[in-house]
This record gives sequence, structure tokens and C-alpha cells, in this order.
Amino acid sequence: MSKLYGLSKLALLNTAGYAKCVIPLNKSASICAPNNTGKSSVINALQFPLINDLRLTEWDGHDLEETRKFYFSSDQSYILLEANLPHGDVVIGVAGLGKIAGYAHQFFCYPGKLDLNDFTQDKSIIKYTKLFNHLESKGKKAVELKAQELNALLIGGATQFDGDINLKMIPLNNVQDASIYKEIFRRILNLHKLGAQDVKRFMLRVFERHMSNSKVDFYEVWRRAFDKVNHSRRELAALESMQEPIAALEQMLDSESGIKGKLAAYAPKIDMALVEFADYQESQMSELEAQLEDIEQEKHDFEQKQQLYLQQSGDIARRQAQIEQWFIDYSALKTEFELTNHATLKTNLQLLKKEYEQLSFSINSAQGQSLHTLDYRINENNKQIKSLKLQLKNLEFNLFTRMREDLSLKEVEEISRILNPDILSFATTSQGEVDIHDEDAFGEFLANLSNSVKGGELTLPGATIKLKKLSPVQMQSGENKAQLKAQLESLQQSLVELKQQREVAANVVQKQQERDALYDELMALEATLKRFEQYQTMLQSVEAQSLLKEQLDAEREQVDSYLQDIQRNASSISDRRSIILSKQDLIKRQGDRLKQVKSERIDHTLDIVSEQQTPYPVEINLDFDNLADVIHQFNKDCHELRNLAVNVRNTYLHIYNAGITKFDNESDEFTKYQKLISAYHNIDNERDAVEKQARVALTEVAATIKGLREDLDRLRREMNSFNKGISQHRISNLQAFKINVIPRKMLVDSIDTIISTSDSYEKGDNLDLLSELPTDEKAVTAAKDHLIKLASEKTGLTLTDLFDIRFEVVNRAGETEHFDKIDSAGSNGTRITIKLLCGMLFIRYLLSDQEQTLYRIPIYIDEAADIDPQNQKAIIETALSFGFVPIFASVKPQISCDYLVPIRSVKDGSQNWVDEKDWIEVEHSEAS
Repeated sequence: MSKLYGLSKLALLNTAGYAKCVIPLNKSASICAPNNTGKSSVINALQFPLINDLRLTEWDGHDLEETRKFYFSSDQSYILLEANLPHGDVVIGVAGLGKIAGYAHQFFCYPGKLDLNDFTQDKSIIKYTKLFNHLESKGKKAVELKAQELNALLIGGATQFDGDINLKMIPLNNVQDASIYKEIFRRILNLHKLGAQDVKRFMLRVFERHMSNSKVDFYEVWRRAFDKVNHSRRELAALESMQEPIAALEQMLDSESGIKGKLAAYAPKIDMALVEFADYQESQMSELEAQLEDIEQEKHDFEQKQQLYLQQSGDIARRQAQIEQWFIDYSALKTEFELTNHATLKTNLQLLKKEYEQLSFSINSAQGQSLHTLDYRINENNKQIKSLKLQLKNLEFNLFTRMREDLSLKEVEEISRILNPDILSFATTSQGEVDIHDEDAFGEFLANLSNSVKGGELTLPGATIKLKKLSPVQMQSGENKAQLKAQLESLQQSLVELKQQREVAANVVQKQQERDALYDELMALEATLKRFEQYQTMLQSVEAQSLLKEQLDAEREQVDSYLQDIQRNASSISDRRSIILSKQDLIKRQGDRLKQVKSERIDHTLDIVSEQQTPYPVEINLDFDNLADVIHQFNKDCHELRNLAVNVRNTYLHIYNAGITKFDNESDEFTKYQKLISAYHNIDNERDAVEKQARVALTEVAATIKGLREDLDRLRREMNSFNKGISQHRISNLQAFKINVIPRKMLVDSIDTIISTSDSYEKGDNLDLLSELPTDEKAVTAAKDHLIKLASEKTGLTLTDLFDIRFEVVNRAGETEHFDKIDSAGSNGTRITIKLLCGMLFIRYLLSDQEQTLYRIPIYIDEAADIDPQNQKAIIETALSFGFVPIFASVKPQISCDYLVPIRSVKDGSQNWVDEKDWIEVEHSEAS
């Protein structure tokens, strides 16, 4: 046997419950361990690198989230494959990215042999983030791959890494077969789930490039073909029953054509007239606006004059009012002061002012003084007055003057300290208070008295009195009589003031009220004096004010005359302005009316310029006065046309609802209506057309389902060729093995009936399925009913509905057996053999003829202990002959294989372990 390339080892590190696991893939191997140890987990790990599209994978009922977490729980989890290929050894890896990345994984590869020491350092598995640097340090350059890139590299597709690395080990005939290859490969990793329906599906997928892959909804095909016939007959019946509405429709279309002709004639003339009116309106409005501006300016000038005169009139009126008020004030003052003079008022004011000031002084002086103090001061004042009166009375002959005759002034003053001040004023005349009857004795007494009073001391027998603290009496001589009188008057005046103060102090509140009353009277008198002075001033200007009043009256009369003239002119301006405004309003109303009727135009929404119109024969003349009425009538015609169009559509809708719908797909309304009317006038031709349409319907149905029938024949031919290829190989412990395509007779016969009947029609036979049915047409109808029923149940017919598969097995004894289901085959060995053959043969068919013998592909057989050793050997030989390497799994080792790979537990059973050192190579003798 020539050397096969492909996978040589599978290694797991820290994944799927394995601390380490290495199994051979280049020779048959028996993985042995107790149940639920994780044997299947090892083989299922191949799905990550070889299928690499998780949507196509299967994990024994676990979802993808659980699977990712199971295989890639950390960033130190690895699934590794070693492959020896024509260009050298390569390693393909799948690395976990850990919990932080959502248990995602990353593909990578590098050239060289697989050495698990490259993934460890210091007895610890290297994290993926540091792996590439570590590999590079060992001279191995790794590259990261996306799932699509890895898939392309495995099947030999184009990638950006073509110049750097080659991983081709699945040489497909067509890269588009990658998905079916992966589906079949997934199944041969789980052979116990492979069933007849899977084989049928694989068969169709493998040969689908040779098929049309059509899906026929027979009910829809039949309905669509014969619905046209039935629809046409219903329309023909409706056409026969709707002749009167169609005639009415024709009449309405004629009326519509006439109105369109009229509107088409009026529309351009109306458009032109509207443009001309717009120009006319603009020129007229501009001219009137200019006239209005002139009038407005003239009006403005008059209004300015009027405003000036009104202002002057107002000023004059204000001045007249002022003069009038002046004369009123003058008359009032004259009445008040005509009999009064200024001097009297002035004197009264002074007297009142003096009285007020005296009372105010008394109140101010009395405040803060008690009645006792004032009484004391009044007494003292009376004493001084009395003393001065005595001195004044005895001014020439008194004791003082007598003593001056004998003593000096100083001596007299010294003696006066011890005397009553009034004694010196006593008179010495014959009738006076001092009678000196001995001048000498009196003189001697005075000398002695003077001697006793010297130096401000009085010397008496036994005592000395100091007199300096006593004041000497100041006596006046005859020359000071006027001075004495003045002093006396002053004291008398002081006495009066003190008495007034005494009186005020005795009743302060009443005096304050009297003072306030005097003040009010004083103010009133001062105001009266001012008014009198004003009266005096006004008296002097009476004549001037009278003259000014006459002048203002004359000016007022003149200004009022001017205002009347302006008012008359303003009326004329207003009349001319009203005329222009009326003209403007007329033109504006015309414009607004035209704008209104123009806005009501709907001719732009109507098709009035199409060919379907009758020419309007009347000549059209328009003027501005009746333009709005013309447009109004034009709009009424448009509405009539629109209503007529609605009636036409409603009539057509009535006809349509009656069942005549075949003209509704025409590109324009007119063609649709004309064809309907034409059909009405040619109803016999319509009857012939329906009959012809019925004869064609069956041919259309046959042409549609013919592809399915041809696909069935094509599939049978392909499977015959496929089975011939199988017979060229030794097939396990069987003499022969076939997969037969068994047509479903009733279904295929129904299809053949319709196709053969259609063929006879094409050869010229007459067929009218809608008339009385002859015998052969009853067969067609029965076939049709059967196909419709089946297609309805399956929502359409496909190739898979036309056949079943049957497995034909010839054992070594030459006995032939047929199985519709694989699991119904006799022995477990036969069942396994059939499943393996189906999977291997379909994969082999997908591979390139030139390269299919160069590569080996692993297959997995669980519960291998149920297969007897002889069958095991036969399976291994058959698999190897087709390029597949079987991997057995069982509780006990199967010595039919080349290697025995026991799984052992480590870390107290928490993890599994398989090392290359654990492999046991089985030596097979030539005889065996």
C-alpha cells in the first residue's frame, strides 16, 4: 500500500477533563476506559479544527456555550493536531482564550512536528498570549488563522498564507462541497446517530450538482395553469353579462373625448389671457400707485399746513386762556384791595409782627425758669427801680453829697460798704430824711467813721470786720441824671418783660396757642400784602393786556379762516384719492377673482391633451371683463370631466368586479378601456381564445414537473455508477453492498401519466379538459388530485419525495438481504459496516479522483466491543482500503487495532491522562 498523508496525532492539553491526552491517528487504535470516562470527548475535539464552523458541529446534546466552556475553560487549554503532508509535517492548534473572552478559541498553525514540550515551561502550560514568542524562541514561526482561512487551507482553497504554509489534506473535487463534507464527517464521528434518512440526504447533497434541485408546488402549478383557463372562462361569461354597462362606458368615453377637446382648446388661451392680465394689472397698478403717491404727497403737504395752523390756533387759544385767567385774577384782586392802601397793610403787619416776636421771646425766656425765680427777679427789679427813683429825686441834696463835703470819694465809698445803699440817697433838705442840726459834730463823726473804715476793714472796739467782699454803693451825681433816667427806663422795661414771662410761665400752653394764632395771622397778612403788591403791578398793565387780548382775537380769526380753506382743499384731495383707490380695488378684485378661479383649476390634474379628444369647432375670444367667468366655466367643465372620469372608473370597476380583469394590466387607462370595448364588439373571438388557452394548460403543467422526473432518472443512473464503483473494492465481510433508489410508484406513475398525456397533445391529439372527460382524461384528473394532495401535505414536491432508498447486502454465504432502515439490519457488525460504508463512500465520492488515495481520514466507532474480532478486522481493512483510519472506543481493549490506548486518571481521579508512553502497539501475525 502506498504511503498515506494526513493526520498522525491528536493531543489535548488541559481541556475536556484531560490534563494531557495524545492518541495516534495514522493507524487504527483502540481507546479503552470505563464508560463515561471521556472517550468520545477526545474524538469530538476533532470537530474544532476539522469542521471549524460551530454551526455544523454536534456535541451529544450539549449547546455551544456549554461546549466552549468544557473545552476552553482557560487560556491554557489546547487541542493540537499533527499532520504529515507531502511538503512536510505541520501542527494545527486550537487555543482557548479563557473566561474573560467568553470561552472563545483561536486557530493557529506552524510547520514542524508536534512536541508538547513546546507548550510547557517550568512544568506549567504556557498561556496562549505568550505562546508565539515561546515557539519563536524554539525556531518555530506560528500564524493565527480565522475559521474561514483554516477551512480554505484544509481543502486547498486560496488564502493569504499560500506562500507560507500548506495544510491541504481534504482534496475536494469542488470547494463548494465543503459543507456537505463537514456534515458527513461529523456523522462518521458519531456513527450511532447515522440513519437511512441521513444517507438519503447525503446522497442528494453529493449528487446535487447533477440535479435541477427544483421544488414543485404541484397544487400551485396546476392552479396557476388552469386558473388562467378558468379565469378566462369566467371573464367570458362576465363579458356576455356586462354588455349594457360596456355600451354605457363607450358612450361616457365619447363624452369625455368631447370635453377634453373643448378644454384643450380653452386651456392655452386662458393661460395666455392670464399672463396678459397680469401685465395689464401690473402696469395699471403701477400707474395708479404713482398717481396715489402724488396725491399722498399733496395730502401730506396740506396736512403739514393744517398741523401748523392747528398748532398756531392751539397756541393762540392757550394765550387767550391765559389772558382770560389774568383778567379774572385782576378782577378778584381789584374787588379785594380797591379801598385799601399799602401803608395801612404795612403798619398792621409790623405791629402784628412785633406782638408775635414779643410773645415768642417771652415763651422762649420763660421756658426753663420757675415761677419762684421769676418772682425773685421781679422783686429785685422793683428794688432797683425804687432806689433809682430815690436817687433821681434827691439827686442834688442827699446824704452822699453831704458826706462828700467832709470826705473824699474813696472814703465815702469805703463807708458805704456798711450802710444800706438807699441811706446815701436820703435827702438832706429841710424836708428830707436826714436832718443835720450840727454840721461840726456831724463832720467830726464822719472823720471818726472814716478813720474806723480804712483798707477795706472796719475797726470797732474789740473787733475788726473785713469789708472787701461788700461792694461800695455807686451813687450818681447831678451830671448823670439822664443816665439815671435811662437806667430807670431799662429796669422798667425789664420789669414788664419779667412780668410777661411770669404770666407766660404760669400758662405756657395757652400762650403757645396764642403765638401760633398770631403766626397764622401774620402769614395771612403777609400773603395779603403780596396780593396787594400783585394788584398794584397788574393795575399798571391793564391797558397792555387789553390790547394783547384784542390782537389774539384777530389772530385766532385769521388762523381759523386758513384752516377752513385747507379743509375744503383736503376734501377735494380725499375725493380724488378715493377714485384712485376704487380703481385699484376694482383691478385688485379682478385679480383676486382670477386668482381664486385660477386656484380652483384642476386641469393640470387631468389628461386633456392626450390623443383621446374631439377637436373643439367654436372660435374662442376672451376679454378681461369676462375672463373670470370663462375660467369659472372652464373649471366647471374640468370638474365635469373629472366626475365623468370617476363614472368611467366606477363603471369599469363594476365591470371589473363582475369578473372581467384581464385588461387591467394595460399600461394606460385608454388602452384598457378600448380593449374592453373591442372585446365587447368581438365577443366570438374571445370565445375561441378561451378554448385555445385551455388546450395549452396541461402542457405547462407537464413541463413544470418534467424536471423532477428527469432528476429521478438521473439520480438512479448516478447511483448505479456509484454502486459499480463500490463493487470494485473489498467490502468488509460482505460480498456486495448497494444503495438502491426505489421510486415511489403511485407518485411517479401520476407524474408519468400527466407527462405522457401532454406529449400526446403536442403530437396533435385533441384535448379539452374542461369539456366532458374521456377515459384517459379521467386518469389525468386522478393523477392531478393525487399530486395535489401530496404536494399540499409536504408544501411542495422535491426529488426526495419521489423515491426511497434500500440497502442491498450480500453476505459471504451469498445470501442477499434488503434493509429500508440501517438499524433494522441483522447484526451489529452489519449495521456498523453499512454506516461506515455509506459515510466513507460519500466522502470518497467528494474527493478528487487524483488525490483521494493520498490522504487518510479518521473515523470513530463507539462501543466497538459489540463487534466480533473478525468483523473488526474486516472493518479495519475496508476502511484502510478507502483511505480511512478507524478509531475504536470500548471499555476493554480491542486487539484487532494497531494500537491500544488506555486512559488513566490522575490527581485523585479529577483529570484523565494519556501519554505516548501509554500506547501499546499490537503485533499482528501474517496468519492472523
